[in-house]
Amino acid sequence: MTRYELLRLLHLVGAIAWVGGGLGLLVLHRQLARIHDHTTLASIAQQSQAVGNRLFVPAGLATVGFGIALVATSDAYGFGELWILIGFGGIVASGVAQGVVAAPAGKRFLALMADGADEATVAAALRRATLGNSLDVVLLLVVIVAMVVKPTL
Repeated sequence: MTRYELLRLLHLVGAIAWVGGGLGLLVLHRQLARIHDHTTLASIAQQSQAVGNRLFVPAGLATVGFGIALVATSDAYGFGELWILIGFGGIVASGVAQGVVAAPAGKRFLALMADGADEATVAAALRRATLGNSLDVVLLLVVIVAMVVKPTL
């Protein structure tokens, strides 16, 4: 296996785990919206946070790192390619979706659960976290399309 093939494999495995983690979080959030038992709700919310911290974030970092290494060591591609720029734009937008919307809303949701807040307030925080994760998954899918289609200027 060549260095290019190894980097490409690791980049793809990271991307699969990243998107899979995002879809898994989205499924958990959708399930949370149907649960009215606070103990179960808190347990699933903590599991969702663990999936984010232990799968989604590391897979995203691995994808970015191996992708940069792949382009940096390739004679065939450069950082100015439109599809690579779309990828970087998607990564930045994903970080914004997670850092500005999903993660703060998830923390607020957990805090509201711990404080025994009313159901409407808890549901609103969960909807905001779900919105952030939904936006993130859509962005990741756009990046995947760009990586497969490889549009040019």
